[in-house]
Amino acid sequence: MLKAVIFHETELLCGVKHLDHTPDITTKQSTLIWDLPLRLFHWAMVSVVFVAAVTGYFFEEWWLDIHAYAGYALGCLLIFRIIWGFIGSYYSRFQTFPLAKQGVIAHIKSLLSFKPKEYSGHNPIGAWMIVILLATLSLLVITGLVLYGGQEKHGPFAGLISFNIAEFSEEIHESLAGILMTAIAVHVAGVLFETVILKHALIQAMINGKKQGADNPKAPTIWHTIAGVTLFAGILLGGLYLATTPSQSTIPSVQNETYKRECSDCHPAYHPSLRLASDWTYIMKHLDDHYGEDATLNAEKNAEITVFLQNNDALSFDTEVAHKIGRISTPSMRMSDTRYWKKRHHEIDPASFKIAAVGSKVNCNACHQDADSGHFDDAKIKPPVGVKS
Repeated sequence: MLKAVIFHETELLCGVKHLDHTPDITTKQSTLIWDLPLRLFHWAMVSVVFVAAVTGYFFEEWWLDIHAYAGYALGCLLIFRIIWGFIGSYYSRFQTFPLAKQGVIAHIKSLLSFKPKEYSGHNPIGAWMIVILLATLSLLVITGLVLYGGQEKHGPFAGLISFNIAEFSEEIHESLAGILMTAIAVHVAGVLFETVILKHALIQAMINGKKQGADNPKAPTIWHTIAGVTLFAGILLGGLYLATTPSQSTIPSVQNETYKRECSDCHPAYHPSLRLASDWTYIMKHLDDHYGEDATLNAEKNAEITVFLQNNDALSFDTEVAHKIGRISTPSMRMSDTRYWKKRHHEIDPASFKIAAVGSKVNCNACHQDADSGHFDDAKIKPPVGVKS
């Protein structure tokens, strides 16, 4: 079976015909229009965008790794398509796209009359849709990388992008995602209209590469397949290397053994970026009534810990948690009373905070595997068994 498929593809690419084949003159002849690399790109793009959309819209924060991998793959595919748009087979090239306004208007009128002109390559509306999709997807990848580098401190932009820039990029990223979903819906509707109503075999053409009654002055050859698949594989391997190479941490490591020893008896020794210096000073001055407990220390230890916390407070770090929780003071001095903490934990069943593996709302280490480092990466969230949302 595999041998037959390979022979069939080679036959199409090389233009070989059986000597004893007699074409049926009553049936439109099929012509190879779309090269194999373009078809691989198309279906790979469908799969990757599906994964990115599902993990972005419906899954919890700890699926961020999968969403990021989908973003890397998407970026690689876009790089391939842009290059292939200049060096690919005839109808894969951007120069063959019928983008002129007059052609678009004429095509819309012909669609409304249900007598559209058939194009060998992309029709005007389809060509513009591809331009819109490629532009939107490219901006999504760029804003996603900026967001990943500024908020999560990972990826090629880690250490180069500030949190504030990343937060602005997040709004753009989410808006672009909405635009993409709308464009995809229109694209799918258009394909279904042409396939079901107008009986144009668009989906089949993107599978086998052939169109009936089409004219291709420069049909794809075996060399297009070899060059395209090689380029396709090379870019994906480069993207895989980039995605799996650990990012160099841009968050400075801070540690004080006295603080860790004295303050971890009753609760985790919170990373100093979770409070402002003024809040740490207040807490250290009122250890005799530390949330209902007497946690008094001798003067020497109190002074050492206070200086450590003041020198490494929320203003010393450019992380998401430092901006959203550490720099927000509350009358109760509790992290769990900040609006951001409530927003990120509102779906968790309140009873989950009372199970033995968690104990309380401020036991960050129960779910955040990297809480001690101050990273609080979304991908490092691993709720223990029993936590329900």
